[in-house]
Amino acid sequence: MYKNSVRNLLVALPLLALAACSSTPYTPVAQQGDPIDANAYTKKVDTFVVLLDTSGSMKAEDGGRPRMFNAEDWTASFGNAVPPMDFQSAIITFGKGATGSCIGYGIASTLYGPATFDAAGFAKALGSLECAASTTPIAEAIDATTTLLAEDTGKTAVIIVSDFNWNDPDVVMASLAELKSQHPNNICVHTVKVGSDMQHDAMISSLTDASGCDSAVAASAVASGPALSTFVASTLLTPKVLEYTAHTVSAEVLFDFDKSVLKDQGKVELQKLGQIIMGQGMSVGDIDVVGHTDSVGSDAYNEALSVRRAQAVKTFLVGGGISPGIIDVIGMGKREPVASNDTAAGRSLNRRVDILVGAQKPTK
Repeated sequence: MYKNSVRNLLVALPLLALAACSSTPYTPVAQQGDPIDANAYTKKVDTFVVLLDTSGSMKAEDGGRPRMFNAEDWTASFGNAVPPMDFQSAIITFGKGATGSCIGYGIASTLYGPATFDAAGFAKALGSLECAASTTPIAEAIDATTTLLAEDTGKTAVIIVSDFNWNDPDVVMASLAELKSQHPNNICVHTVKVGSDMQHDAMISSLTDASGCDSAVAASAVASGPALSTFVASTLLTPKVLEYTAHTVSAEVLFDFDKSVLKDQGKVELQKLGQIIMGQGMSVGDIDVVGHTDSVGSDAYNEALSVRRAQAVKTFLVGGGISPGIIDVIGMGKREPVASNDTAAGRSLNRRVDILVGAQKPTK
């Protein structure tokens, strides 16, 4: 019995050495990115999978904080910036912390998903991690991604958040090659480095193909604001290419003199235009409603009147079923005349509302 106890202790000691100092979950702090207008983009990928390093090296400190905390903060910030566009998503950890135990050898674990992306659920999953500990089974995490995507035929962004302190590059590259071979031209790998040391940059270079859709960034460089939003947009989204069609309606048709309440005649014209826009369906990604006046009156008065009139047109179009999120109201006042303001006829032409409808180009 004594010998068994000693033997068990000797087995347990190296496993305990792999464990983190604490198993108290850390609540990630998400930074804000600049707002992303989902109407200006289409999805570049259908799915994104975050591979999050929770191994023992992530206990090392950078800037007075464990790398693991920085990695969780960055991943939470990324999730916070993803626009609601029905992405499929998952988080797979490699190390410990997602298994209910911080003792033992590292494994790959699915922390979140696969599921339609939900920012609250994504953040809650990150907040359940108990530790950073043990070995670094990144190859297992990539293999788990291959299994997860077995039936997936769409494009996927694989985002690896790590300090890249690994010692098995050949095994990792073999797993990554297998993943890409099963989904040719559909996998983009994006590495997000946590930590300031440069000794593992060669590993990052081996994972990312600079000539393809892969990318490599430092977490600190894309942590918040426009840099974070640009990273999210570049990895997940494609800007819409819109063609604009201008529809001009005379202010005399829309409004009584010096008013911004729509007349019945104006409502009929806008109803016809609204039906045209609705008929284009989801291809319409942007509408600018621009009010204009003649030169009679002060600049401030004319600009305010042009805004009120443009807003009245927007309100009517929204009432007809067009999404308010794609309509911008602009008041130009008398700044953009299309005719001379020296004549009554010219002033009549200048009093107008332009509705600029931006629709996505049809694919050839």
